[in-house]
Amino acid sequence: MKKFILFIALISITTESYCWGFYAHKKINYLAVFLLPPQMLVLYEPNIDLLSEHAVDPDKRRYAVAAEVPRHFIDIDHYGKFPYAELPHKWNDAIEKFGEDTLLAYGIVPWHIEIMQKRRTKAYKEKNFASIMKNSADIGHYIADAHVPLHASTNHNGQLTGQLGIHG
Repeated sequence: MKKFILFIALISITTESYCWGFYAHKKINYLAVFLLPPQMLVLYEPNIDLLSEHAVDPDKRRYAVAAEVPRHFIDIDHYGKFPYAELPHKWNDAIEKFGEDTLLAYGIVPWHIEIMQKRRTKAYKEKNFASIMKNSADIGHYIADAHVPLHASTNHNGQLTGQLGIHG
């Protein structure tokens, strides 16, 4: 909890306010480095600019790779009421219950974060620096997206409440 409060405080002290977009993704990845344990800072702090600059790569891929789109959101309200007990935590269980097409239509960000974590772990084991950095920048992006309220609602663009275009 203390790290989360520190993270919010660091974001709050910026002198200008911007919409989420590229600026926020870069800033979040940059500031997240300072919340890492000292053992990880040895790798990440010297590469902070790379992590920050590549924080937006997943958004850039959305226009070139169709499979990228559902990785950025989950319309969780499609699956019932909070605490969404009907939604399985495991990908294969979710596919069995709802079907892959439904999951892709309503977003897969929580499951994709888990995939990214496994990729990053594999990169660490292989000591593959480029893959560690790519997967670290990407996972930061998806975790940030998972915390955007509009990325967690079927009314993500205000289309259900007469506020069309609110996300854009």
